[in-house]
Amino acid sequence: MISTIGNKIRDVRKSKKLTMKQLAEKVGVSLLTIQRIETNKVSPSVSMLSEIATQLNHTISKFMPQEYGNFTLIKADAIPVVESFKMSLSLLVPKGFINDRISISLGKVKPGKSIQKHYHEGYEITYILKGSCIFKHGNASYEAHEGDLFHFDSKIAHEVIVPEYFEFISIYVRNKESFESENEKPNGKKEQR
Repeated sequence: MISTIGNKIRDVRKSKKLTMKQLAEKVGVSLLTIQRIETNKVSPSVSMLSEIATQLNHTISKFMPQEYGNFTLIKADAIPVVESFKMSLSLLVPKGFINDRISISLGKVKPGKSIQKHYHEGYEITYILKGSCIFKHGNASYEAHEGDLFHFDSKIAHEVIVPEYFEFISIYVRNKESFESENEKPNGKKEQR
């Protein structure tokens, strides 16, 4: 018998000694949703599968049916997209697909808009597909164009100013130290996920 995604989720959940209700609470969905996924009545979206994998401390790829082998096709309409009036961000490889420390996104920013100054743990690698931008990292500014690539420590404040339509691929890698500290409970013990 071929093991389906739902069966694999159930097996991992049980190995972690979690009830369906506990997993539903961790993921932020109803018990019925988890039940329907585990019984293969519905297929989880990529973003839902990413969250389930994260909460079970498991990679998405290990949930994929064996018949996919070394290849997975995610149709365009199944890729999660976050949109605002400034930009859209498509989550191409969500956290948990490779591991909990890596995600890859496709960003599209409208002309005249910017990605406001921000910072977070880890490192980013960005490749410009179309357009140009002014990238500010700390106190330095860099002009970057189509085909350019930059990587940087993202715990230093950074922002992007976009004079024209701008499209990019960004790889976000949380460093091991920040990954471990995010999973610490206030008493210093690791959170079991």
